[in-house]
Order: sequence, then structure tokens, then C-alpha cells
Amino acid sequence: MNKSDSISVFQLILLSMTFIGLKTHVMLISPLIKTAGRDAWITVLLTCLLTLIWVPLLVYVNKKTNGEHLFQWMKKHMNKSFTNVVIFLIIAYLAIMEIATLRETITWINIIFLQRTPLIILVLLFGFTCCLLAATSMRTISIVNVFLLFFIVLLGFFVSFTNFQFKDYSLLQPVLENGYFPVIKSIVFQGSGMVELLLLFLQHKVPQPIRYKHLAVAGILLTGLTIGPLIGAITEFGPVEASKQRFPPYEEWGIASLGKFIEHIDFLSIYQWLSGTFIRISTFLFIMKELVPFQKGHKRFLLLILVVITVCTLAPITDFTFSNLLFFTIIPATFWLFVAFSLFLVVIVFLISHKTRRDKSGIF
Repeated sequence: MNKSDSISVFQLILLSMTFIGLKTHVMLISPLIKTAGRDAWITVLLTCLLTLIWVPLLVYVNKKTNGEHLFQWMKKHMNKSFTNVVIFLIIAYLAIMEIATLRETITWINIIFLQRTPLIILVLLFGFTCCLLAATSMRTISIVNVFLLFFIVLLGFFVSFTNFQFKDYSLLQPVLENGYFPVIKSIVFQGSGMVELLLLFLQHKVPQPIRYKHLAVAGILLTGLTIGPLIGAITEFGPVEASKQRFPPYEEWGIASLGKFIEHIDFLSIYQWLSGTFIRISTFLFIMKELVPFQKGHKRFLLLILVVITVCTLAPITDFTFSNLLFFTIIPATFWLFVAFSLFLVVIVFLISHKTRRDKSGIF
């Protein structure tokens, strides 16, 4: 492990709050309300419970691999060609998530305050900035994240308390008015965010072992990041109106004000969204850089990824088509892919560790 580029578990948790929090806090609230209605908050709590049950699997893998680079460990104990196929699939997944995140962000920017700016300019400027950060180190990304996250959280509490006057908590009732099925059906949305706690891709950057309490705290914090704006959207706009909104968290900023004389402070949400997107895409690009087998040419690789992301982000499809593709194909596929991958890792690690232990004891 390169100690000069290592981070603490605490920094890893803060990083997860930003790069996963953007997805759970912004991107997933709309499909949650559309699917579960006023009971979406129950889905979030239920998913948190399931996450706490799932987390021990990740702790087990981290312990048995001794915190090594996950895919280097796989190459040592498994077929290299098979490991390369897995790496390719993970890189493809990360690229899709970067495209989805950037597309959502650029769409929002273009709708809200830069209507006349060419999309290609926005994509290239933002993508290139993310590449510059990803080309540095994990420690640099973590330090930048700490500064950005402080104000993200501060603004989150600000809009929550500012809009308290508009909240009607009776809109959360009746509970389970449509039964359990919508709640269970929407678990896949919140779950697609929580499964990104599969932080084993970065375990070689953390010198300390990752324990259950660390991932449990991260899961609970991400649950809080989701349930806050989710309940806010339902209690401020009602489940029907909130389900029609493209970006409910932004709409909450639209009604925020400071007293009677200071309004239109929704520009502060720009900082929240762009900071989250910046850290999310930069972190994913960094992980991709760590996964490629060559030691040199990482910057050229990042530029190649930037070209691919730019072309795909600017694909000539309508926002309606993209939203349906994201909410009903990409997000559910993400959930099942990561659940399957985590189970696969547990089985592989168990079999290899059992074989290693048996060989050391001389049992054949």
C-alpha cells in the first residue's frame, strides 16, 4: 500500500456520504415517490435494515482479503482472464453511472440557469475538471471532499429548517394506504444507492480494517440523507405533486426564503448538486484508473473515458426516454448486479480461504 495515498476509514465514510449521497439524496427521490407514494419513507427505513443485514458480507470479504487491492487479490487466487472480465464489467458499470450522473446534472443545469449554453461546453468543462481531480490521488480527493461536504450538509440543514413552516406531516398519512407491495417494489431504487457501499474497490487505500460499525454508520448516514428531503418533498408538496416533479429536492429550495424580504435563494442548491457530482464522477474515474492493468498512461486513459462519456451524455434522446431508461432499467440493474457481485465475492473468498487453510494444515 502506498501510505502517502492512504485515507482513514472516517475519510472513506465522508467520501461515501458525498458520492453515494448524491444518488440517494437527489436522483432516487423521484422514482421512490412515484412508486411508493407517501409511504416512500418506509421503503428507505426498510432498505436501511436490509443494508445492515447485508453489510457483514462486505466485512467478511475485507477481512479475508487482508485489505489488499481486491482485483489484484483475485488475480493471485483465480484465473486472470476471468478477473479481467470482471474488471471490464465494473469499469463498464462505473462509466454508465458517470454518464447517468453527468446527464442528470447537465439536464438540470440547462433547465434551471444555463438555457442558452451549448451542452457540449458544459459536459466538456465539467468532465475535464473531474478528470483533473481523478488524476491526482485518493488523499487529494478526500481532502477536497471534506471541504465541500461541510457546506453541503450545512445547506441541507438550512433548507430543511427554513421550509419547516411549509411542512404538513399529516400528508404522511394514511400509512400503507396502497398496501405493502409499492413499498417492497420500490426497495430496488433505494437499494441501488445503498449497494454502492461496496467500498471494497477502495479497501487497499485504507490501512485500517473496515469493520461492521464503519459500514453501519455509513448506511445510517446515507439513510438520513435520503429520508430528509424525501419527507420534506411529501410534506411540502404532497405525494401527488411531488411524484410529478423531476427534481423534488430542488423544488424544496424554490420555496425557501429568509424572512419576508429575502427570497429566491435556490441558487445555493447549485453548490450542493455540482459539488456532489464533482466528487462522485471524480471518485468513479479514480477507481477506473486503479482498475486498469497498465502502470503508465493513466491520463490518456482518463481522457479516453472523458470522450466516451461526452459522446454518450450528448446522445440525442429525449429527457423522458432517458428518465425511463435510468429509473426502470439502469437503476434496478445496478441493484441486482451489486447484490450478485457481493454474493459472488463471499463465495469465492470463502472457497479460497478454506482451500488455503486446508493446504497449510496439510489436509488433502
